[in-house]
Amino acid sequence: MATSSHFKTRTCSLMLALYLVSSMPKPVRSEDSIRYKYEDYQEDDDRIRVRAHYISADKDLSPNTRLGVVGLIDTITGTTPTGELPEAGADRVPMGSLIDERRSIILNLDHQVKDHAFTFELNYSNESDYLSEGGAFTYRRYFNKKNTAFELGYSLLQDELSAPTLPEVEGKDSEDVLLGITQTLDPATVWSADLTYGRENGYLADPYKVVEKNVELLSDFFLPITFPENRPRSREKWIFFTEMIRDLEKLKASIQASYRYFSDDADLDAHTLSLQWFQKISDQVILEPLVRYYRQSAANYYHHDLNLTGIIPDRETIGRAPYFSSDHRLSNMETFAWGAKLIYFFSEDLEFNLKLQRYDMAGLDPLTHPSVYSDANILTVGGRWVF
Repeated sequence: MATSSHFKTRTCSLMLALYLVSSMPKPVRSEDSIRYKYEDYQEDDDRIRVRAHYISADKDLSPNTRLGVVGLIDTITGTTPTGELPEAGADRVPMGSLIDERRSIILNLDHQVKDHAFTFELNYSNESDYLSEGGAFTYRRYFNKKNTAFELGYSLLQDELSAPTLPEVEGKDSEDVLLGITQTLDPATVWSADLTYGRENGYLADPYKVVEKNVELLSDFFLPITFPENRPRSREKWIFFTEMIRDLEKLKASIQASYRYFSDDADLDAHTLSLQWFQKISDQVILEPLVRYYRQSAANYYHHDLNLTGIIPDRETIGRAPYFSSDHRLSNMETFAWGAKLIYFFSEDLEFNLKLQRYDMAGLDPLTHPSVYSDANILTVGGRWVF
């Protein structure tokens, strides 16, 4: 199913890239298991709604080799901003409706030889106008009786866009290289940090986003005209991530704190602070409250419209300067999320979990219309069976 208006959210390559790059290589475990998760993301005012079903399975192939598979089916419906300005007297920006379904699969193979661990991953994702294929490789070397580990990772994604607003199929390649370290500081504390460099080339714009400009058709007669957004066809990014996990034995709890810094060559800088508490209530119940704060500067080609920029859009120069986009996700903004997860163990082999989150987004510049930003409730229900 395809969109019925100008805009469609494309989360496929972003989610898979984050999965490949941020997932830490896992030591080979000795438990075969199946997991299921249902997630319902619902923005306020009947905007975007995403319903997703995840299922994953892990199986030992040998004492040192483990195979995993993750399947995902999700549906996206609702309305979202097109990039246009609100009409005179209106209290919200124009919205475009959308509906689509995505199917994804990820295969991973973990293998360990003494102090060396290898992870291989392949992924495939398909929706009505977006195809993504990719893979990743991670190598981890343990030292100091496995209290220290160094990590090297590489991922590659190749995407194809076939939106009806595009004259032909467009492609995009994304590569990421990661260097990381994990260190056990004492029996109760583990610290990790990694640095990622990424590069994207190809069609990087959103084919459903437009930008508005008042064009003078006759003397002193202006008419608002929309133009497709125009982003660079290449992008470089840098990510620093660090995390500390501390066991609080006397409280029967542990705490996990992390910081993430993101920067790209369009002057977009972002900071994310996250704090999660794991509290053992009983032998069967664990409660996990969490909070997360995110803040970013605007990309240097973000404009809520083009009226004060001096830019004269030319449909023939898409992919070349001057660049412009009114996508609010590139603006100066902040988000705040909080919630809690409850885990209930029916037995050593069977668990159930429930997670509720609230997500709030707000703009920080005086020009972008507040109605482009959205708040949401997120419900996640899942379970795990070890066999």
